[in-house]
Amino acid sequence: MKNSNFLFIVLILFLILNVNLILSCPEYPTPIDIDQNDPLLVDAYKQVDQIIQNGMNETRIISFIATIVYQDKIVWSKTYGNINPLDPKSPPLTLDNNIKIASITKVFTAMMMYQLRDKGVISLDDPISKYYPEFSIRNLYKTKREITLRQLASHQSGLPREVPFYSNSTSEESILESLSKMFVILPQYKQTHYSNLGYALLGQTLAKAAQKPFKNYITEKILEPLGMLNSSFSLKEVKNNMALGVNILPNGSYSLAQIKELGWNSPSGGLFSTARDMCKLLSFWLNENSDILDSSTINEALSPIALVNDGQTAYGTPFEMYYDSVNNIWMKSKSGAIGGYRSQMALVRPLKLGLFFSSQTLITNPDIFTRSVLQTIIPVYEKLILLKKNCTSSTPTAKKKDKKLEIPDHEFVGQYSNNHGLVLTIDNSGGSLLANFGDSLNYNLVHFSDKHPYIKRLELINSDLYLCTLANNRNHELIYFNLNNSYSSEQSVYAMGQKLYLISKDPNHSFHKKKKD
Repeated sequence: MKNSNFLFIVLILFLILNVNLILSCPEYPTPIDIDQNDPLLVDAYKQVDQIIQNGMNETRIISFIATIVYQDKIVWSKTYGNINPLDPKSPPLTLDNNIKIASITKVFTAMMMYQLRDKGVISLDDPISKYYPEFSIRNLYKTKREITLRQLASHQSGLPREVPFYSNSTSEESILESLSKMFVILPQYKQTHYSNLGYALLGQTLAKAAQKPFKNYITEKILEPLGMLNSSFSLKEVKNNMALGVNILPNGSYSLAQIKELGWNSPSGGLFSTARDMCKLLSFWLNENSDILDSSTINEALSPIALVNDGQTAYGTPFEMYYDSVNNIWMKSKSGAIGGYRSQMALVRPLKLGLFFSSQTLITNPDIFTRSVLQTIIPVYEKLILLKKNCTSSTPTAKKKDKKLEIPDHEFVGQYSNNHGLVLTIDNSGGSLLANFGDSLNYNLVHFSDKHPYIKRLELINSDLYLCTLANNRNHELIYFNLNNSYSSEQSVYAMGQKLYLISKDPNHSFHKKKKD
């Protein structure tokens, strides 16, 4: 009986602990420069190499390119095999050989959409017909709203997957005529349905709105500003630099894949690029210092639009997102597959980590080793970032401060309240400013702006111990202080939509006095 009770208690504690781990709101260290020759990282990269080689053997990939980007630099890369996978005497594969990135092209099409929206040329909720009245498709669902640009970009349009009867020589007129006789397969937002047709249509519609051919726009407004000078939609420009791709035939043998342009379908998958160029794209998405898209637009583009029924994956515009429950972090990725090639880019933006992997063998796997690799290197990066931060914080450094803007912490300390029941306690007895609103949540009170020294920001302490809905309740809110040079009951703060008055400079003061409105 005693053993049964003991086991029951252990089981309950185990369940409570695991529910906490699942439901807690994780926080991540801010990326800083770390030593790429650290033994922990060197060992992690060896594991990455082994993961890739094992994966290549299992899936029969002959040639492969792998790159890892941290912040804005390629920190690890390796190529496997030759430019011609079927000819071991051909030159070794390099980061500068051109490959077909297939559906990763959709990332550039979405960037064009957001860029035009930010310039005021379009709205994401504009219907296709506003710019492309020639397009039509039949609809049995009697939905009143037309298909919009946002729906095309997020695979929520209900359009069929592929462009009808398509070859690279099919004319626009033939495609539009075929579509006019076809039907949408789902009503909008009924279910995420991946559509190459939708992205081809999006790119062609955006080109009409921009009054510039799609390929020209992407080249001039996105590829060239990013420094992706070896990327092109033109096979003629890259043909002599191509890494060849192969298909695996039903009998198990290999055959070289044909390389063609995609014509009208180019916005969905027609770009030729290199691994080095793709690392420049990764750097763009991992950072916020680009003039190509506003930083808030980058955040928007990396946000989910639709959650899939498994509860762990989501679709954005056009990123495919997966929640890594091992490291409690979202991976944002985009994959591409076309005859002879299978590529994937993956981002872990909170850590500024990115991967670009490309197989010169077409395989059907939904992931080409990016999840396993990220699950291997994420814990190492987090550990090294935290170790360096701890070392840096323990080493005193001289900092130049504008004395006019420097306000001693003790001026903010005290208890503030009003007749509405809100209580704010600010304490610095531990060496830094802490804030509490009378509940279990404690906040660091941190710097907001040199120009506004009387404004502080709340940052929840140990946010990973709480549900995200609770952790995000007050987190990052601003506190506005109205302080006098000497103690006065008229000192006040504006917090959480209310004005609170200073009751006592003693943060431990227990008060029952009448409070001001």
